[in-house]
Amino acid sequence: MSAKNVIVFSLTTCTYCRNLKQMLDLHGVDYRLLELDLLSGDEKAQALAELAQFNPKQTFPTTVVGDQVITGYREQELKEALGIITEVDRLYDRLRLTQEPRGYFFNNDKELTFALLRALFTNRDRYGYMSCPCRLAAGEREKDRDIICPCLYREPDVEEYGSCYCGLYVSAAWNAMGIERRLVPERRHTDLARG
Repeated sequence: MSAKNVIVFSLTTCTYCRNLKQMLDLHGVDYRLLELDLLSGDEKAQALAELAQFNPKQTFPTTVVGDQVITGYREQELKEALGIITEVDRLYDRLRLTQEPRGYFFNNDKELTFALLRALFTNRDRYGYMSCPCRLAAGEREKDRDIICPCLYREPDVEEYGSCYCGLYVSAAWNAMGIERRLVPERRHTDLARG
């Protein structure tokens, strides 16, 4: 799958490189792989010269998707560049349409936002409902009703701090760096967290 030319500059010892290759393989993306630590001599010199054209700092992983260069492992940015749409993307779009008119915006750090959305799906699969990924769920809907996303604490957290506890939902001012970013304290009563 991939109508775009994709090149991955990688090291076999790099964890981020491994994660990147697994993600591409999972989505059936065809790509040209250059694992520079396995190359030597002229072949290595040519690969380094090619990498330098795209990324003068020559960091790993470096992925070229068409004319876009992505350094590091930024999963959501890679998926967007490749045109990969997942269940998480659909949830993002659906929630954005319903929550923004209410004054709740997704954190503009897309990698964090999508990691939190994926964690909500993990909790949905685990418990049957999307409990806050940053709080320990009891695994019983009634005991966890206060932390089913969006949790009962989101409104006061965003009002007071500009962000909810996990950082998924924020105010427009928070995203615009218009307010001081402070640690959001846990509002949940500890007995509830014990289940």
